[in-house]
Amino acid sequence: MFQKSDFDIFNDQTLDGRMDKVRKVIDPKFEAFAAAAMPILMADGRPWVAHVAKHKMRKVNPPENTWVAFAPNKRGYKMEAHFELGLWDDHLYFYLAIEENMKKTKADGPVLAEKLRGIANMVADLPDDYVLSQDHMANNRHALDEYDAIVDRYGKVKASEVLIGRQIPKDSPLLNDDTDQLENFLLETLKELLPLYEKLAD
Repeated sequence: MFQKSDFDIFNDQTLDGRMDKVRKVIDPKFEAFAAAAMPILMADGRPWVAHVAKHKMRKVNPPENTWVAFAPNKRGYKMEAHFELGLWDDHLYFYLAIEENMKKTKADGPVLAEKLRGIANMVADLPDDYVLSQDHMANNRHALDEYDAIVDRYGKVKASEVLIGRQIPKDSPLLNDDTDQLENFLLETLKELLPLYEKLAD
């Protein structure tokens, strides 16, 4: 699984160089985690698919993060609630993601925000090391007690998101040679977030 040395890919400041390292070093680890996660996801009867980020729109600047997303849709994942495992230069993350692409019309924001308010108690009951983010393309984190404010913003602002999960700093003892330790931690996170997903997907 992931190790501290994996973050060295971000030292390469060229697009071709970093993308080569992403494909050779990181993507195989995403695929390995997908193999472990898929039986858990498939248990709900949905046709889950792992979407590894390809960064095809990148022409000059190297990607600041990379990820694999899980959704029950082979055509894509951004248009519905999904799970995302990703890597920034200082942490690994696993989120339940509700992104801005779900808001196809102006009226969708308030409707989706109301649905998110319906799981507020479940979010509050998550373990203390869970965090929030409001943009999957920005390196940020917020405390769980900011959930109501972040959901309110999601309902009003087009370019806003709600991400719920865990961040693992690159100096975490989980990022070591013990493959099972990190994988088990990530799978535990997936299992803890699945009840929230089911409420949002209904």
